[in-house]
Amino acid sequence: MSNKQVEVNIAGQPYRFAISADNEAALLEAVALVDDKMNKLKGGVASKGVERVAVMAAISIASDLLAMRRKQDEDGAIPVDAVRARIRELNERADEALRQYAHVGTR
Repeated sequence: MSNKQVEVNIAGQPYRFAISADNEAALLEAVALVDDKMNKLKGGVASKGVERVAVMAAISIASDLLAMRRKQDEDGAIPVDAVRARIRELNERADEALRQYAHVGTR
């Protein structure tokens, strides 16, 4: 299966991905979620603040994903309830961080 180039915009910035056609719909869905969140943040926050929040969120999510992968390798199963709880917690933390950055950006 060959990869195709898909260009998307997130918070007004272009990004290009090489993906298989089978994964395009999932990519576009993820892009829409990220773009929506970033555009909501962009309003009152300096761009470096938004970038910092985005990077911190990405590292936190990646860390959690890697921890879940290790757990899955050890146990052979994904703890769905724990994943849901962690996602809720991360969303709450991200929302709070964004509120703080938005407040700082309006000073």
